[in-house]
Amino acid sequence: MGEGSKRRRISRTKDKAGKAETKPKYSSWSWSDLPDQLLGLILGKLSLVDIIHCCAVCSSWRSTAQFHCTQSTSTAWLMLPGDEKDDSTTRCFFNLAENKVYKMKNAFEGFGEDAWCVGSSHGWLVILDDEAIPHLFNPFSRFRIQLPSIPNEFLSPNIDRDYFVRYLRKIFIAKAVLLADPSRSNNFVVVVICGSLSRLAFCKKGDTTWTELAVRSLNTYQQYVEYSDIICHDNQVYVLSSDASVEVWDFRSAFPTKIMSIDKPSTLQKVVGNSFFIHNLSPKFYLVKTSTDLLFIKRFIGDFVNAEGLLVDEDYVLYNSEICPYRTKLFYVYRLNFRQKTWEQVESLNDQVVFLGGNQSISLSSHDLLGCIPDSVYFTDDRWDEMDVDDSYGGHDIGFFNLDDQSIKPYYRSNLARIDPPPFWITPNLSMVKD
Repeated sequence: MGEGSKRRRISRTKDKAGKAETKPKYSSWSWSDLPDQLLGLILGKLSLVDIIHCCAVCSSWRSTAQFHCTQSTSTAWLMLPGDEKDDSTTRCFFNLAENKVYKMKNAFEGFGEDAWCVGSSHGWLVILDDEAIPHLFNPFSRFRIQLPSIPNEFLSPNIDRDYFVRYLRKIFIAKAVLLADPSRSNNFVVVVICGSLSRLAFCKKGDTTWTELAVRSLNTYQQYVEYSDIICHDNQVYVLSSDASVEVWDFRSAFPTKIMSIDKPSTLQKVVGNSFFIHNLSPKFYLVKTSTDLLFIKRFIGDFVNAEGLLVDEDYVLYNSEICPYRTKLFYVYRLNFRQKTWEQVESLNDQVVFLGGNQSISLSSHDLLGCIPDSVYFTDDRWDEMDVDDSYGGHDIGFFNLDDQSIKPYYRSNLARIDPPPFWITPNLSMVKD
């Protein structure tokens, strides 16, 4: 049998003259007929970018990819605004491993002209649309879940709804996190730090409103505890208060219960420098859970930094025509000693890479992160209360800090002095939502 006969079946028919005629008979097989199990094995060998490309082949491939591919916890992408003017629905995603930007058109369609992100967990974003209605949104699978509106009781008595939507929408929620991945759990919870007093509130799946967790303060100068950061781990919420103490809440019961309190650090390393340097820095606090430790990170942001990267004061800005935006200058990292309930300074993160900003802070191994420098903190701009102070800057304060040499360098170069909306870290997730 000839080589061609091995590859295809031959049908013999007769033409009008009665002569034998051979015609190749091809089947109507298509790529969409590839068995799901085989496709799943193939997807397991591909990079995230290749999987996203596979999702575009056909609906059956997209469904299989979303079923087989869980959250890609070994990588972090930077979400950026679209690169075209007056295009509010497009988002760009910067892949550190490839040093490449991917564009996703119409990703934010349906959220209005000025959607605002207030959180990122498990590959999901917490979005406020134009009317300040919160949504959970996965930009890679395009699934979205509408959440209850922010109750009017959360607002100050002298603030009406219209004023809130117009002027306070972008600063009302300091951070939002997810207690579980909606793609893998039917019992997800959204927890936020919100309001002028930075209190906690939460919303469970199926709730019709938000519930506030108002914890009375032991300090005489404030009635309730104010919070500065929040992370979720193993059905527990770790909350960092403004005085650097930590509370741990368990959400497995009908109503959250506080199961642990860690007092504020008695001694923390002070910023090294002269009084001018120290007095022109503003701190921000973060919590990060690694595979083995709970980290407390202090970020010091220079309120005014000139073109040479030097810290200046407000008088310099007033008497010079130079624009001096805020910029991050320094990080200190501490590890919690659970046994003694004390914070110990960390000189090195070893192979770990920390990603922080408006997202739930995460720590990943550099062995799984091509293009990232180990022992570093990769940060984005989360100083949202200053986004609308000056049209000349905002969203710009991004880079990475290396603990080894104490340097700050860029990981993404933009020719824009203002990045609006500001960049956000996200761990891509293609999983389907559970019913």
